[in-house]
Amino acid sequence: MAYRFACVLLTVALCAAPALSFSAGAPNGACGDMIPQHHTEPQKSSAPYSIVLSKKAINAGEGVTITVQGNSAKDTIKGLLCQTRVGETPVGAFDVPPNNNYIQKLDCGNSKAITNPPNAITFNWIAPKGLSEQAQVYCTIALNGGVFWVKHTSDFLKVN
Repeated sequence: MAYRFACVLLTVALCAAPALSFSAGAPNGACGDMIPQHHTEPQKSSAPYSIVLSKKAINAGEGVTITVQGNSAKDTIKGLLCQTRVGETPVGAFDVPPNNNYIQKLDCGNSKAITNPPNAITFNWIAPKGLSEQAQVYCTIALNGGVFWVKHTSDFLKVN
């Protein structure tokens, strides 16, 4: 009887689809589509998170403070990948304090993304010099390794 139970338990464990995540942050392959490669489909519902900008307009070369947070206490953040984009093109850079051990910068070519925060996070984004368009912050936010929302957006930010 114990042998059969062990065999059934092993079979269930081997057949279960794993929800893999990256404890060291998002892989470079996530820069374009912002899909974290967790081997499961993203959520289709509205994300229970807010992306709040400290300002609605800035000048090129200036920064804006961005806060990403859950809309309730149960909406924690296990993983995060954020970019600021004009259309589908990532622009600008994130300013992260050097003593901040939980945020990593991901090199996405002409811009940077951030990844791996705690439950709520505040950081700065610096608009590139010469930019004079509307930008929007896009974040892929993971509640856990198997539940995540891709490209959740902030309000528009006017850059003069």
